[in-house]
Amino acid sequence: MGDGYRSLLTSDNASPYPFFKINTTFWKLKYTNTWMSLRDVRPEVTEDGSFRTKYIANHYLSYNITKRLNIGLFESVIWQNDNGRGFDVNYLNPIIFYRAIEFSTGSRGGNALIGLSTKYKVNDRINIYGQLIIDEFSSSDIFGGDGSYKNKIGYQLGLKYYNAFGLKNLYLQTEYNRVRPYTYSHNTVVLNYGHNNQSMAHTLGANFSEFIGIARYQKGRIYGDAKFIVAKRGFEFNTPEDSFFYGGDIYGTEDDRISDNGNELAQGNTTDFFHAEIQAGYVINPATNLKIYGSFIFRSFDPKVNTQTVFENQTTWINFGMRTDLFNWYYDF
Repeated sequence: MGDGYRSLLTSDNASPYPFFKINTTFWKLKYTNTWMSLRDVRPEVTEDGSFRTKYIANHYLSYNITKRLNIGLFESVIWQNDNGRGFDVNYLNPIIFYRAIEFSTGSRGGNALIGLSTKYKVNDRINIYGQLIIDEFSSSDIFGGDGSYKNKIGYQLGLKYYNAFGLKNLYLQTEYNRVRPYTYSHNTVVLNYGHNNQSMAHTLGANFSEFIGIARYQKGRIYGDAKFIVAKRGFEFNTPEDSFFYGGDIYGTEDDRISDNGNELAQGNTTDFFHAEIQAGYVINPATNLKIYGSFIFRSFDPKVNTQTVFENQTTWINFGMRTDLFNWYYDF
């Protein structure tokens, strides 16, 4: 959902899952309802040897205010299959106020998120877009300035430039993403915004800031791409000396948080991340996007402290091959 390279609402980062979706369009509105069945496959949360099941109900209302300005309203609720609850039929109502149901089932009965997206078309060549995600709406914690762990928000700002500088088929994009610690996680270990150990939103999870620059050019069937990503991330140490939850891993539980207040972006094992990728190739069949290509990728990962799972490394890949880009695969994290 959204216009960015990343999405803070719902992305295609996670592996496939069964879902049912309804799109309704009328006047200047488009309304999308999606119900999903997800799995938590971690050994520590299995039940009687089986993976834990959870469900998500999303709905997204997109409104074209003018020919140039669009806004979208988003809400999502996650609940688990506990006490034989199964799929809660309350969430089949496409216009119900989900958070009210969450409160009626108990504070740990569900995890609700709300969001906002917007796009403004400056002209035929330049688009500006953005997103806002709020995982726990507590105005006193968000605006209090105390670094509360309940200040779980993230935002995205981006720009797209088509036929840049008057050069046909040159596309430029720049994007900034920032998500505070503990966003997408929950005090009930299963009720995070994830599936199969992957995030349902941004691939970096939470507790990070990220800048992305993308350039693409195509002349006939020959194309070239360049992508650069700079990020600052905060990981957990996961050592016997420090097993606290710093808010980076969306699968962590908030009951193990490092502090109620004083939480800062990229706290914990602060890591500088850099990813550069250059690719060129020839499109053999545009219908299936079959292409031959060559690419160069450089990745640098520099944490404050080397641990068993997070350690300093630099990697270079050189690839040649033939492929069809039917799906988006993300390796830039």
